[in-house]
Amino acid sequence: MSGHFRAHGDGVRMQLERIEVELLHSLQQGLRAALEGSDPADPVVRRLFPPTVGDDEEADRELRGLIHDDLLRQRLEGLDTLLGLLERGTRRGRAIRVDLAEEEPLVVLGVLNDLRLAIGAQVGIEQVDRERLDPDDPVTYRVAVMDHLAWLQEQLLAVLDPESTRVHDEEQP
Repeated sequence: MSGHFRAHGDGVRMQLERIEVELLHSLQQGLRAALEGSDPADPVVRRLFPPTVGDDEEADRELRGLIHDDLLRQRLEGLDTLLGLLERGTRRGRAIRVDLAEEEPLVVLGVLNDLRLAIGAQVGIEQVDRERLDPDDPVTYRVAVMDHLAWLQEQLLAVLDPESTRVHDEEQP
């Protein structure tokens, strides 16, 4: 799979392989289901809506009550926007090309981040020993997808804010 982002006029051109588009469709469905279910015990929900006030449960509950619905609405709108963008894309052989304008690149960046965080929460990424993952373990595929989403994020961020990715490009002594 190879997807990429590049500056194009006043916006950003996104080009994804068809398989990447299918993957994003599938991932957004799973994330949407988790968000709409809003089960506080769901690791995805816990990761995307972490505690807001560390040591004060009552203050945390109160603040969550004030912001949760807006954050949920924004995340669901982001998923809808992504789907609309993918539908708007132009087929170029085995790829889909979409010209992103105005705030669309930031929405895509946010959705990629939410999808990556959701996968990480599902697999318990903090406890995964990448060095010992068996290629046949289903977690291996999920980690690879999570890494691919991070790679897409980094590419998009390099277009939006080249200075933010410069550290990775410089050689370390």
